[in-house]
Amino acid sequence: MITHSLFAQTHIEINGKVLNKKSRNALAYASISVLNSSLGTVSNQAGEFDFFVPVDTKNDTLLISYIGYKTFREAISNLKGVEIILLEESPTVLGEVIVSGDGARKLVEEALKAIPLVYPTTPYLMEGFHRSWEKIDFTDSISYPGTLIEAAVTIYDPGYGQTKPKKKEKEEIYLNEIRRSAMMEGWNYGHGNWLRDLLNRNLVRYNRARAFVFLESFLNFPNSMIYEWEGTTRIDGENVSIVRIEVPNTKKFPAFYKVYISEVDYAILRFELYGEKTEVDYTLGPWILETFNEIYIFKRYHQTPYLRYAKRQYTTKKVDHINKKVLRTEDYFRELLINNVILTDVAAKQKSLSSQKSKEVSLALQTKGYHEAFWKSYNVIQENPLDKEIIAFFEEKQKLGNPFKSKGKRKKNQ
Repeated sequence: MITHSLFAQTHIEINGKVLNKKSRNALAYASISVLNSSLGTVSNQAGEFDFFVPVDTKNDTLLISYIGYKTFREAISNLKGVEIILLEESPTVLGEVIVSGDGARKLVEEALKAIPLVYPTTPYLMEGFHRSWEKIDFTDSISYPGTLIEAAVTIYDPGYGQTKPKKKEKEEIYLNEIRRSAMMEGWNYGHGNWLRDLLNRNLVRYNRARAFVFLESFLNFPNSMIYEWEGTTRIDGENVSIVRIEVPNTKKFPAFYKVYISEVDYAILRFELYGEKTEVDYTLGPWILETFNEIYIFKRYHQTPYLRYAKRQYTTKKVDHINKKVLRTEDYFRELLINNVILTDVAAKQKSLSSQKSKEVSLALQTKGYHEAFWKSYNVIQENPLDKEIIAFFEEKQKLGNPFKSKGKRKKNQ
């Protein structure tokens, strides 16, 4: 349902659900933005979104787009009483166009060459929202979720184009606000900043990074990879070629990338990584990766692609390879939504944030106060099913605390 409410006389709230017009299926990670600004959000896995925009944008236009669909456009002031947003598919007719495997690889090579020409090479700031959680299922006991962490962040990015950036050329993370559920007893929180990990796996920025130890980047062009052109589609009104890249690896794990490359300037506007193993191979050791999925989405602002959304999700199992049984299953989820891009007075604004710089440890261990009023008009991604399960678990155990307490009783997997 789309409704309007003023928050402290400064914001308009727009919330809705994005569906396929024909099938009525939800469109996950649809891009929601304001035409003449860098403000934006994405829908969650159920197609839902809740978007706060400044009051002075009421005469601007709301845009909602999705791969292969016509873009929805409507004046923000007209969005009253609309319950569901239906996007119509927009297939591209290609005629007899055929691209060989070599041609598909060349498309990706052109995309690599275009990185320092197409993406921002000067410093800028990104205001965003980060969420992470994990869940453990023990074979001989109950399911137990880990800590749900949400953070409002500002990220300083010195610009793209470096293949092996030095430490000072990496992004810097500044924490504006953090809220989290209860800390899980016995959980190891000291093994890294998951938001940093998410940024480091942006293969467009770090084209020699690895998604996992045994999976190379598609931009590193190992001879073993198989490049295949899958046709074209449309993203935000422009034609893009789709290249599917199979990734042979030492663990013989079925894995492939999907890369969406602009036909205008070879910009990579989206890349995805998928992998799934349906049977447990006990010969691979005590820890076995079962499934993984990564998505990085870019959105143009002033014709330049900036990161809009990133997600990393995977499942791993601890096994007894002698007795051939699963001891426990662990699920991990990390995501980053960029709400706004700042291009002016970057150095001065970065300097003013210096006291909020994140430590290179888990966000669960960062010292930061919780301010309930801040989150009332902050653009977050609506909760997904596992978030709700974690919140419900801690509510039942009365260990949740104010940051995630709901007014009413939640149901698991609601």
